[in-house]
Amino acid sequence: MASALVAQFRSRRPSAPPGGDGNSPGEVPPPAGDFTHRAAVLVHVPAGMEEGTAREQWERCGLLFSRVDDAHQGDAMVLYRVEVRLQGSRWGALSEAERRVTAALAGRVTAQIGDSTLLEPEDTPTAVSTWYVHRKVDWGSGWWRSRAARLWVQVGAADVHRRVRLDGPGNYEEVVAAIRRRPDLGGVTFDDELHDVRPGIASAHALRPQDPAPWHTRALGLPGMAVGAAAMLFGWVLAGLGLRWQVALAPLLLAAAWWVGPWFAERERHSRMITWLCGLAMVGSTGFSGFVIQVISTTLGDVGGWWPAGIVLCGLPVLHGCMYALRRSWFSRNAAAVLPIAVLPLAWVLPWMGRLAQGVYLTGCLGTPLSAANVDPLWMYLAGVQLAGLCIVAVVCGLAALGWARHFYWIIGSKSYCIAVVGTLTILMTAGALIAGLSSATTAADRIAAQATAGHDPSPFFGISARRVCVRPLDETKTAVQPGPLPTGHPVIVFDVTGDETWLWDPQRAQGTTDLTKKALRVRTDQIATLPAARGALTCPPLQPSTAPSAR
Repeated sequence: MASALVAQFRSRRPSAPPGGDGNSPGEVPPPAGDFTHRAAVLVHVPAGMEEGTAREQWERCGLLFSRVDDAHQGDAMVLYRVEVRLQGSRWGALSEAERRVTAALAGRVTAQIGDSTLLEPEDTPTAVSTWYVHRKVDWGSGWWRSRAARLWVQVGAADVHRRVRLDGPGNYEEVVAAIRRRPDLGGVTFDDELHDVRPGIASAHALRPQDPAPWHTRALGLPGMAVGAAAMLFGWVLAGLGLRWQVALAPLLLAAAWWVGPWFAERERHSRMITWLCGLAMVGSTGFSGFVIQVISTTLGDVGGWWPAGIVLCGLPVLHGCMYALRRSWFSRNAAAVLPIAVLPLAWVLPWMGRLAQGVYLTGCLGTPLSAANVDPLWMYLAGVQLAGLCIVAVVCGLAALGWARHFYWIIGSKSYCIAVVGTLTILMTAGALIAGLSSATTAADRIAAQATAGHDPSPFFGISARRVCVRPLDETKTAVQPGPLPTGHPVIVFDVTGDETWLWDPQRAQGTTDLTKKALRVRTDQIATLPAARGALTCPPLQPSTAPSAR
């Protein structure tokens, strides 16, 4: 039975009658398709009418099948070999193949799964090694001079822009023989006295694909990402230590390069220096990135931090997940028509989100109506871009989770459950992103309150600028302030407002309360005059006698 799983077979033509045996001359090899794995499943099918029904159902679903043995008179079951072509991970591929075989029968045939296995590629690609022609370099007979000349050659500095490709790893004699045997291309002519050849940098598995690839040779896979993340974290920690600890711990990266180097350069074909430099290029660059991020975070405060590292480390899985979700999907087939329709609502969503963020800052936090502020529409769109960007990132993360579920076949076996779970998580992440975006308005309101209390100039928030001013009533007896009284002894915050009313924000009003909205005042614009407050001043000049309030 095991040999029947891996044996080559042919599928029926669609026009062939359902009663064929799968081995007739009218059948052709299975067509090539877009798939990553092939699985063979042995299925026991009842003989007679149910056999023909099973063949029709498999053919309708695009599955390839053939009968393993001829049915004899009186046999109750016949054995079929069905091939399923999958696009996804090897994990769970067998279960998905068996599910597709039985799901294609749609409950019309009582079939039993006998065995299943993953098939290896029919044509194993031949490894190709690349050799480069270079000038002979002679820098002297000293030990350091010969080592430096060898390193100069191995890094490609002496190449003459000609390379030779051979099937398999090859060796020096084979490369030289191939160069002499092949016709002249009209460019660089190989001369034994002037030229030599060197092997190109490639991993051992790339040169020997027939060998099983161990986990640590996958430099661009999950192990490589883990090593890069560890080196970046090491550089981050190293930047926060003293000089003595930096000098003591930095050699750990040099030692790690000896372990990572063989992922890129094979030790049998390259010198230890080249192998070590390849490893150092990976761990050194990622470690230096973490070091620089920590230095930027320390120097500039809130700028930098973990955000760049987090975006890089989380962006790769999200990008792969989105590719898995959109690959061979309805969206990928109709992207040209769907994308303009999806982008069109942004013209209404962005200004709405911008006004939401500005309204939370000005109205929700500081108690001043947004309609009274003079805000450039460009800043309103920019504020909307921040909120919309965070929400789009949350949706993209949900799409990536759906793609990984599709890659591991979870969404196919239990589609409704998977969509419900991922959809709920996406909604929660979008709500969290919206709250996180609006929290910047709360933070900005707290910051402007602290600046006003300390006598500093307030910072703008997406086009909403404010000034510290001293207020002077034009006529004390006719000045209407809600709620009063009008603060004249210390600076207050006034926004660039338009209209008949001016809204003031008094940092000393309602002492002892954390509600910033209770510190807002409203007064008619034509009843007051404002003077810029001095930088750092916590009091205003006294009122002139002409404007002083009359005694009662």
